[in-house]
Amino acid sequence: LFIYSATFRGAVESQKLWYAQIWFRQVIWYALGIGAGVAMCSVSYHTLARWSFVIYWGMILCLVAVLIPHIGQMREGARRWIDLPFYQFQPSEFAKIAFVLAVANFLSRPPEELKRALNFWKAIGLIALPFVLIKKEPDLGSALVLVPTGLVMMLVAGIPRKYILWMLAAVGIAGILLLADALFAPPKLQILHEYQRERLLVYFGRDF
Repeated sequence: LFIYSATFRGAVESQKLWYAQIWFRQVIWYALGIGAGVAMCSVSYHTLARWSFVIYWGMILCLVAVLIPHIGQMREGARRWIDLPFYQFQPSEFAKIAFVLAVANFLSRPPEELKRALNFWKAIGLIALPFVLIKKEPDLGSALVLVPTGLVMMLVAGIPRKYILWMLAAVGIAGILLLADALFAPPKLQILHEYQRERLLVYFGRDF
């Protein structure tokens, strides 16, 4: 409804047929998404667990492929899409699902194993790899989704809280450094992309 209300006037002026308008395409994708969700719910989680790392590494390969010129398509300064004949494939969106499946499978182990520091760092690795690749596109928003999701999954699974607190401290320090970069760093030393910096500055009423 929101898409229809925002686009119907332009669609009428361009004389597009109703089935060629944006809102109708979104209805189709919505229906397909519900169908895919129902299909996923009908599959045993044991089956999903067996295939979780295959799906995860398959999506990692897609995240690498999208960064390769002539495979990934550049739009507005970002390389996030692979153009297929019938669909614009955005690996980062599917990587979120693959990431959740893989981390959930990895964390479904006996509590005593979760207390080992090595398993904590392995879980961090599962988070860090897609994070780095998605940020490289760049798509910082999608990459940042992985961090709190992964930390909450580790907390619920039973990873010792001291490890979680260490990670929260590291994330907090990184956030402060990025904010300082956006607000005070000279242009030549800035880490963030310009559009990312502008998103942060707008919260402080600063001019771009």
